[in-house]
Amino acid sequence: MLVEPPLDRALLLESVRDLYSLAFDELRFIPLGWVSAGYEMRVGDDRYFLKLWPGGRDASDAVVRLPLALRLHSLGFPTRVPFPLATKDGSLSAAVAAGVVALFPFLPGATPAGWPRWPAAVLDEIGRTIAALHAATPELASVVLPRERFEVPVADVLRLHLADLAVRADRVAVMDQLERLEHLQSAVRRLPSQYVVCHADLLGSNILVDADNRISALDWDAAYLAPPELDLAMLLHGEQPTDDQAFRRALAVYPRDVPLSEDLFAFFLLRRYLDDYTARVLRLHQSDLDPAEAADARDGLRRWGSVQWEQLDRTIGLVRSAVLDDRRIGYRA
Repeated sequence: MLVEPPLDRALLLESVRDLYSLAFDELRFIPLGWVSAGYEMRVGDDRYFLKLWPGGRDASDAVVRLPLALRLHSLGFPTRVPFPLATKDGSLSAAVAAGVVALFPFLPGATPAGWPRWPAAVLDEIGRTIAALHAATPELASVVLPRERFEVPVADVLRLHLADLAVRADRVAVMDQLERLEHLQSAVRRLPSQYVVCHADLLGSNILVDADNRISALDWDAAYLAPPELDLAMLLHGEQPTDDQAFRRALAVYPRDVPLSEDLFAFFLLRRYLDDYTARVLRLHQSDLDPAEAADARDGLRRWGSVQWEQLDRTIGLVRSAVLDDRRIGYRA
């Protein structure tokens, strides 16, 4: 969350001290993300990251995935991941007055500016991370994860908001994009697909880079089993016109015998664009938004919604060109 939720900080600090039997001496809010609040906590020189979900489905979805990061850590996954630390009773999360919390080691590094136009060495590291995660799927079988169903839950939500003032100018375009997404949905449901463990959002602010260009992959709250195109497609998600270097460098280290489908790339990208658009439509309905937050949501409708889908054909062209240049086996255009 960019704004700290209303809560009693002293009570939260005391609750976390008791849960983890650690004498935390500091609680500092870190503005990031949408659905959870983040805090830096300290015990002397040791730093920790506390994640707080106010509750509801966001909390339950995140808690289900906590064993994944712990399993990756225990397997010696080559990329740093924020694995949850157990409470004194052995749980990976706990309920407090303000919601649900989980505690993690504080990972080093910062997010570079200008995603996806990052240094080649960092992009190579991201590509290796995706390849290693997908290859580790058999070793992660003990972790229960949701499975991609190619559903489009935003379709009904958006149709209910077509008369909103913020949506009216995009009304025809939104209806066209929903129709295109539903055609893609029908097509991809007929495809034979390999399912792997996907991070689903490994880009931008979910990546920290340290001084040695080693990365940390953050925020596993949305991980699930899906075709590999999901993680690869997100490498093309950024400010338009997007850059294809992250995608190309990932392809260079990704197994060439894994067949890839153009329709899956298009489906995952367009669904993401409409998800991001819908999130901002709903945000504008929140009664507690200040003017700056409302302006940011309206800007996001364009930047992460309509500008994105207007460039979808160009972005898919980048996919096609990169795959052909890489001479991959079994590409389905």
